[in-house]
Parts: sequence; structure tokens; C-alpha cells
Amino acid sequence: MSTHTHSFPHWPFSDAVDTVTYCTEKVVHRRFPVLQVAHDWDGDWQFLDATTEEPGDCVLLCLGCVYERDSTLAQISDLPRGWGAFRPYVGAAWERWEKPPEADPREEKALSDIAAYGLHIMNVSATEELPPFSYSLGIEQSLGMPELIVVGLRAEVGQAAINACYEQMQAGTVMAPGTRVADLLGGGFECLIGEVSDVRRKEYMGWTSWLYKEADFRAWQIIFPSTTGIFPWEPQASDWFRDWQPLLAD
Repeated sequence: MSTHTHSFPHWPFSDAVDTVTYCTEKVVHRRFPVLQVAHDWDGDWQFLDATTEEPGDCVLLCLGCVYERDSTLAQISDLPRGWGAFRPYVGAAWERWEKPPEADPREEKALSDIAAYGLHIMNVSATEELPPFSYSLGIEQSLGMPELIVVGLRAEVGQAAINACYEQMQAGTVMAPGTRVADLLGGGFECLIGEVSDVRRKEYMGWTSWLYKEADFRAWQIIFPSTTGIFPWEPQASDWFRDWQPLLAD
């Protein structure tokens, strides 16, 4: 997530301003009002527009940005973990309730995929300040190898690249940071395996952190070249390409 700052005279949440939250596409891109909030048992915040029971892919937004868009959310800043809240419109009183610690359907789906296929893939949509990205959870568990993340590709392309890389891992292909890997994308381009720092793992791969709880896990970035075969660190790479595919080793 790109670096930016907020300055509030009074910060109502106990979580840090730059805490990553999960929002619906309508809240982030179409500026729908936040009418439903969930503070999950694991500490995650969800800000929803409450227009559908199936909000689709999540979009990441820092807590400061969410609050900056709607300061009335201060009213639920003390919402305990494991609780939800709803209001019919902005300005209405919040109805609060405690959520039972039952299995989240998304968690059940992730665990089911890992049991069946060895991995589950999360796709996160682009925001105004963050490119789209896809990442795995379960590879460390099923193969004893690092999880994978790719930044800057559409969901279906990123997911296909991770699946193709996972299949090569299963087949015994030797990989390490710096390895070039073919056949992950079309066009005959080779991708490069890169390191992912601890900070970036926590920033980008929230669901993988959920899976492994307090246990440590490793991650590699699948780094792809431009259509002219240029990688982001090369002098010929454009500023746009560097921003669209940030390197996660730092």
C-alpha cells in the first residue's frame, strides 16, 4: 500500500491510522455510505454498504482513509472484536450486536480449497492508491514452500500465474529468489521470483496471516516483465510500471 499520511485533531479508534481495512467496491470506488460495520474476532475491520448479501471481492483501504471519508464512523470506533453494527442511513443510530465465533464462509472456502487443491487464492481489486494483486494461502502448509503473490495483474491473470507456478513447485521445479520461471504468462515471457519482506507480507497478505496465526511463513513475489521484456528495476522501465508493480522485498 502506498505511503500517505493523515492528521486528525482527535483519532477515535484504538487501532492505528494506517490499519488495513476491508471495504466493498461500492464504498471505495462509488462512495456509497458505510451502513454496516464488522469488527472481526481476529481484529480486522470491514466497512460495507449493506446493499447486498454478497459484496464481492474486497477492496483494501486504510482506516484513516475510511474515517476521513465519513467522520460519523467515530460512533462505532469502540466496537469490540466479534461485534457488528448497522444503521439504515448516515446519521441514524447504530444497532450493535455480538457475533458468535462461528466459521466464516470465506474461511470455510479457503480451508476447503487448501484441503482439495493445496492452496487457495485471494484476489484484491485495485484502489486509487494500490494496484490489484493476488496471493496464495496454503502452499507453506501443503508443500513446505513459500506462499506466492503477484502485484499488478487482473484477478484472472494473477490467479492463473500463481496456479501455474504452484504446479511447477509440485512437479519439483527448483525455485529460489532470483530464479527465472517460464510458462506463467502468455507471450513466452519469463517471470522472476523475488523476496517478500516481513512488513510487506503483513501489509498485503492478511488472509495468509489468518491461516498461520502466530506461526511464521515465507512468501515469494512473482515479478513479471513489461510487454517489451523490461523488469521494474531496469532503467528503461517507466515510472508507471514501477508504481503498478512495486517490489515487495523492502
